[in-house]
Amino acid sequence: MNSSNKVVPLHTSNSIDDEASLWLVRLDNGSLSRQAKKDFKAWLAVDKRHLVALKAMADVWNDMDEVLSMITDEGSSENISLWPILTPVFKPLMLAASVSFLAVLLWLTVPEGVQKNSYATVIGQQLDTTFADGSIIHLNTNTVIETEFSKDKRIIKLIQGEALFDVAHDPNRPFIVYAGDRLVQAIGTKFVVHIKSENIQVTVTDGKVKMSKVATDTPLSDIKELNNTIAQADDVFIVKGEKVIANNNQTPILTHIKTENLQRELSWLDGKLIFDNETLFDVIEEINRYLDITIVLKDPSLHALRMSGRFDLGDSEALIEAIELSFNIQSQRIDSNKILLTKKIKT
Repeated sequence: MNSSNKVVPLHTSNSIDDEASLWLVRLDNGSLSRQAKKDFKAWLAVDKRHLVALKAMADVWNDMDEVLSMITDEGSSENISLWPILTPVFKPLMLAASVSFLAVLLWLTVPEGVQKNSYATVIGQQLDTTFADGSIIHLNTNTVIETEFSKDKRIIKLIQGEALFDVAHDPNRPFIVYAGDRLVQAIGTKFVVHIKSENIQVTVTDGKVKMSKVATDTPLSDIKELNNTIAQADDVFIVKGEKVIANNNQTPILTHIKTENLQRELSWLDGKLIFDNETLFDVIEEINRYLDITIVLKDPSLHALRMSGRFDLGDSEALIEAIELSFNIQSQRIDSNKILLTKKIKT
């Protein structure tokens, strides 16, 4: 998460809890110097309450005991990546960083010079991250990625969800996104990759990318730079204003996108969802991605109804009200997690 290795200084006036929280911030940088590791072990050894405080702040993770035993082992060289959003302890840090995302703990044993991290958003959240190379990643709702940066390459694994990649040019380090069974290599560009249940979609908003097929679950360390001078079977070059939909074992489908349609597809970046004469089924499917409740269309005859509109992300009440008024539909809350839409019964 933190792109720098800046060390947060400890102050003797801080309480044990304050010191523990600051150590977690230092660990969040992903790597500690040899001296910092010695300082950390010394801090743990000074007072048994230090370890207790550290555990208390990280007890959200089931394997913290094993984790702590690893970092206090003299022979340990693991790098640590923590996402300190444990409220209320880290609430001030979250506000200062303007970051809201799912807490994740990863222990990463990596070769020298390789930086690994993971990032995630929960339903309804977005996250912008700028890396040391200047590249920017915008994560959409319910998205998880892993990153592996080295002196030779920059690899992003999109595990689920949708992300926009604004790639900083670096001819010596290819930028490759791995999603499902596809690799997408940037050729100085800005593009979106979206993993859906049935396919993988790549939309280029600037520049050019190359999509290639790869074995599912390929380790990031085994991913090599794509040869952009030779086109293999299933390879697709995608340029600005184009979109490719790739299904397993099927030829990818390339389409051109009008400027206004592209703006609608990227409206989530501005906290909006825009629909233009789209089926109610598709509208509900899209809006459900951003809600912690599920809207269900009970009657199949409602699926083909057409709808247009502009809505704030997460504003389910406004959407449901618009549907009720437009199509003579009524809503019924089934439980805390589900709303049912049905035809209004005439009286």
